[in-house]
Amino acid sequence: MKQWIRSLCGSLAALLILLAFGQPALAAGAKNTIRTAVIVALQGDAKVQPAGSSLQYDAFEGMSLRQGDRLILGQGGAQLRVEDTGDEVNLGAYSSLDITRLAGGPEGRTTKLTMLSGVAYFAVTDLRGSPDTFQVVNGNHTLDVKGTHFMVTVDPITGASVLSVMAGAVSTGSSNPASGASPTPPSPTIVYPAQQILLENSGISVPSVVDPSTLIQNAPPKVIESLLKNAEKIQQENEEMKRSLQEQGNAPSPTSNSNLGRQMADLDKVSRNLDNLVANLAQEAVKQQKLPSGQVQQLINEANRALEGNGKTIDLDGVQPLDRTAGVDPEAAAQKEQLLKERQEQKKRDQQEQQSAMKAVIEWIAEEQARQEEENRRAVAEVLAKAQERFIDQLGGESRDQFLADQRKLEQEKQQRGGSATPSQVPALPTVPSGGSSAPSNPGSNPSPNPNPNPNPNPNPEPAASFTLNWKHADETSIPFGIPHQMAFGLTLKEGVELQSDQLKLKMTLTSNVAEAVYSPISYDFENDSIDMTELNLEACGTSTAASCGEVWLPSEDNAGYGVGALGDGYPAVLSANWTQSGNYNVTVEAFHGEGDALVSLGKQSFQFTVVAEMPTIAFTGGESSVNLAPAEPWVYSFSAKGENLQPSYRMALRVSIYPLDSVDVPYVYETVTLQHNGTPVASGEIDEYGTAYLTGEAGVLAALLATGSEFTLIWGPFNGEPGTYEIGLRWVYPPSDGMDPYPYSEDTNVTLEVTAP
Repeated sequence: MKQWIRSLCGSLAALLILLAFGQPALAAGAKNTIRTAVIVALQGDAKVQPAGSSLQYDAFEGMSLRQGDRLILGQGGAQLRVEDTGDEVNLGAYSSLDITRLAGGPEGRTTKLTMLSGVAYFAVTDLRGSPDTFQVVNGNHTLDVKGTHFMVTVDPITGASVLSVMAGAVSTGSSNPASGASPTPPSPTIVYPAQQILLENSGISVPSVVDPSTLIQNAPPKVIESLLKNAEKIQQENEEMKRSLQEQGNAPSPTSNSNLGRQMADLDKVSRNLDNLVANLAQEAVKQQKLPSGQVQQLINEANRALEGNGKTIDLDGVQPLDRTAGVDPEAAAQKEQLLKERQEQKKRDQQEQQSAMKAVIEWIAEEQARQEEENRRAVAEVLAKAQERFIDQLGGESRDQFLADQRKLEQEKQQRGGSATPSQVPALPTVPSGGSSAPSNPGSNPSPNPNPNPNPNPNPEPAASFTLNWKHADETSIPFGIPHQMAFGLTLKEGVELQSDQLKLKMTLTSNVAEAVYSPISYDFENDSIDMTELNLEACGTSTAASCGEVWLPSEDNAGYGVGALGDGYPAVLSANWTQSGNYNVTVEAFHGEGDALVSLGKQSFQFTVVAEMPTIAFTGGESSVNLAPAEPWVYSFSAKGENLQPSYRMALRVSIYPLDSVDVPYVYETVTLQHNGTPVASGEIDEYGTAYLTGEAGVLAALLATGSEFTLIWGPFNGEPGTYEIGLRWVYPPSDGMDPYPYSEDTNVTLEVTAP
């Protein structure tokens, strides 16, 4: 239905253009073809952000994407096919891809895709001798593709992207040279089959031989499956490459391409690597249990049947390892190995520091829980003692004597056992006579505020600032890579500050320690009853590769400003972005007020945060799949979960949903659901009219509990719906913000709830 509506809208638009401009418009349209890419396969959640829009819509199989659209994947994957060329792109989980350009005309067809994050395998038409172009932008690198099979993954040690070529050739060059680099860019490096190259933000990287173990480790199963389905084509093209290298090696004139020269000089070694490349990848897929051995063997058998008489077949029984010295510069390879070793050691040190910080958080939580439990125990004992005293005072005669005798008897039994009386042995308090006083209904203690286990002075005011920035989530000092993210704040003047005008202008500056950062579009929204929402893009951030992507004035009009009262009303200012490069970031806000025709600064305040490259993942490790419940009975559900790559300050929520399968009414609407750990509430949320709640709690608590693996209990009130079958859905997510959907940290787990008739 969505595809039909979109096609209809496109047809109507074309008809209106034709009616308005007549035949010339049709003739002009014939010069350039509207090209599309279709989602031919989709697993898991995915969103599409159409060109020129800040809204996101659910993606679906068969959906057409056009120039300017963005595809954003959660857990799962997707396969795209460019309709007129048959070029295919297989994307892994948490990948984001921009359809930067899809154009066609007499001069040839142009395809340009921008990878914002994730993993992708490309199967591209052989473009040798063709006017068509196919480019992939990754960070500040532009990959010019001549053909045909290659993959872009993320190196877990360095955080940099890695280009691995299986067949054909890919030319790598920097589209945005590093700050301070020579204005003359270096010559592009051509990467040949069975080679890989680090697409680093700075410095020069050289090709090396593909590492099958690392490549398969960083590739999702669906991407590996797509690669092996093309095994026959890869093998055939590599046979052609071997013949081409042989012919060029016999040519009288030497080549100026140093990498090609090394390929020809090491032709025997390179040829053996080309013969064994697919077999090594298939072997690793089985070894790492990415794909079942039977499935891998079937894919290779299909490739070999097509290769009989047309090329060298693939033998999985006698796989020869790739020669790491074939066609590469030995000195450069040694330098690369040393660089990787140093980065790996630094990575281990960073992980050890993070683990130490996490351990401190866990220890603090355990101590806090023990302290609260002890305070609660003492408070309950005190209340019971006072209630007992009041009760005894009201008793008279034989009743009082009997109660005291029972107490003495219990005390004697306790001394004989060497312990204390169990709760079931405490004498029950008879009903208090009318007119007597009762115990307080809420004897809870008042624990001290939770200390911040990872202190960071946010916001960070400068001495001269005459205002305070109030950040909605000041504890969120770490943000996962690539999530749709918002930072909201308000502004209040400090006591005693008087202004000639109550209209303020703000200047926002974004800086980062990522020297080659390429920022996604960043929008700023301000909404108040008396001020319309304004959306501005920090345009410099869309293309800049400098450490600072400049400044933006809000509002943009010279004679406009925001009222002081409006700025101080909650958190009206919202900075929205999708941070696609890891590193440290700083948002600085400087406020100005007018004195005559001049703007006078009230000072600056900043907020610092870190974007972490590793995406967190959480798995449900225990819990029943079906539960029976009687009407009006409270529902208590226990489960366990464990997370990986979690930072202490990560914001997270448990999304809980209840969906009736037999009726139309959703139960528990506007009622609170509580999440407990060892009897202590750690998160809560209210069920909305659609049956969904997002359970959130104190900053850092859920992350700390999930990092070590914990058991949780969901507490629902008495069931207030109709008898029947209900589906309960649980998923860990990054909490949703206004206009942004929650970002998944885990797969959905579903529980069937059977409510029996009375």
